[in-house]
Amino acid sequence: MQAASRWRLAAGSVLLLCGGSAHAQMYHLYLHCEGSVAAGPGATTPAQAAQTAVTPRGGKTDGRSVAGATENADKNRADPDENSQARTRAVRSAAKRGEAQLELALRDNNMSMLVQRSNVLPTGSKLSYQATPTHYTASFLPHQSAAAFREWGNSWFFGFYPPFQKMQATRFSIDRQTGVLEGDIVGPDGALLGLIDMQCEPRRPEDAPAPRF
Repeated sequence: MQAASRWRLAAGSVLLLCGGSAHAQMYHLYLHCEGSVAAGPGATTPAQAAQTAVTPRGGKTDGRSVAGATENADKNRADPDENSQARTRAVRSAAKRGEAQLELALRDNNMSMLVQRSNVLPTGSKLSYQATPTHYTASFLPHQSAAAFREWGNSWFFGFYPPFQKMQATRFSIDRQTGVLEGDIVGPDGALLGLIDMQCEPRRPEDAPAPRF
């Protein structure tokens, strides 16, 4: 209950500041996210993705052009409870599971997101995000961050599951009420390579890692 209250307060602050006040130019939201990344049989077959709609919620992202195989799943998506249960089953049945960490900084005046620290996305990457009343959504596209992606190529992430080298996009959404993050790691032809599931908590600017906006 306390986590939900913190999220409602943070979401309310963003909505107030986005109402046209000049102070919106200075508003920052820092998020600390922890959870798991899952891959391998049980979490990675496109057929399973289509059947269970194991896709992040919250709307379209910049990764939609590389995720054609999941468009039908988006159109026929199950209700939120069924989707969450499907993701839980997929994660539990995955051949590989590892710990995932992500520190994000969101800037609302230009809708930019900075990966401050992470083991599932390249640190220092800058993403564009979309905000709806319910979710923040974003995509990481390696071809738009070639240098950072190459430097990141020897990280734990790819040793954990080498097929991640075929990544075409990582799409994720963050529920603005609960802080639940759901992500898909998408490969060629929209193949689902893995799932990311985390719980995010707002952080005060002074408690967030550098660099800061």
